[in-house]
Amino acid sequence: MIGYDGNKKVKGIKISTLVDANGRPLSIIVSPANIHDSKLYQPTIDGFRIKLSQGRPVTRPNIIIADAAYDTEEIREYNRNRRIKTNIPVNKRNTKKNQTWQA
Repeated sequence: MIGYDGNKKVKGIKISTLVDANGRPLSIIVSPANIHDSKLYQPTIDGFRIKLSQGRPVTRPNIIIADAAYDTEEIREYNRNRRIKTNIPVNKRNTKKNQTWQA
């Protein structure tokens, strides 16, 4: 696979992983390197499934801790709809800046 990551031609893949508090992988998605991390978020969370000895499997984490690359309204809405607590810092590039001119 050939992808472009950060305007660099990269031959390779990107791995999106959901891990528990101890770093054990719970869900893994592999994609071309030119896919933004935020686009891999939902498929990675949807792949989360823990089978229990009785009853339904657990299909959603209680809380997500992620970096600012995942600060999109789409991801925050997805988490609200699935009742997943979110700890994602605000990405400064997503905030609107004051457009006043100073001479």
